[in-house]
Amino acid sequence: MTFELIVQFLLLTAIISGALIFALHRVFVSSVEGAKQRLERDAEAARARETELNTKIKQASEELAARKKELDQLEQKMKIDLEASAEKHREELVTKARADAEEIITKAQNAAEGVRIDIEKQMDIRIIDHAVNIIGSVLTRRAKAALEKDLFEEFIEQLKTVDLSKISQDIKKADVVTSLGLSDADLKRISDEVKARSGRLFELHSKVDGSHIAGVVIHFGSLQLDGSLRTAVKEAAAALKAEVEKSRQKK
Repeated sequence: MTFELIVQFLLLTAIISGALIFALHRVFVSSVEGAKQRLERDAEAARARETELNTKIKQASEELAARKKELDQLEQKMKIDLEASAEKHREELVTKARADAEEIITKAQNAAEGVRIDIEKQMDIRIIDHAVNIIGSVLTRRAKAALEKDLFEEFIEQLKTVDLSKISQDIKKADVVTSLGLSDADLKRISDEVKARSGRLFELHSKVDGSHIAGVVIHFGSLQLDGSLRTAVKEAAAALKAEVEKSRQKK
């Protein structure tokens, strides 16, 4: 009886152990299959993420290449624009420098021309003065007196055509300058003509200036009526010079 119980116990134990082992095996296999499936799903997900990542990397690389191309084009355009701007600025500087140089040259030429003209004017004045002095030195006193008389009569005739009404009311007297002096009769003739031309009576004073050579000059303050030979020579010389310059320009 005891042996049978032992055998039954051992059989029962074997059955229970087998059932437990089978159950554990099923659980283990199920766990392994689950783990394997999870690993496969994780691997698939990882591959999907890798593919997505590769796609994004490719897109980023393409976008970077496009950006780089745009930057290269922009750099090239900026370089061309900068070179064009620099060339334009250089041309402007060169043009301005040339204009400034031409202006300086023109001013220098004008200055030189002005100096030449001033020198010519001074020379003309000196030549005329020398000519007048030569005329005065070669004329005898008798010749001067005859010339003085003719120029006096000519001055009287010219005086008849002059309007002296605009002489300032503040001027009450005048100087009558000749090379040899005037007689009282000649001074009165001048006084009468001045009164007729101005409507006023002036106090006239006769003065002598040998540099006039011949002729009459009347000073009404700053107003001057000049009928001297010196002035006539200067006016004739100026007219002759103007005529010569005019003929040169025509040629």
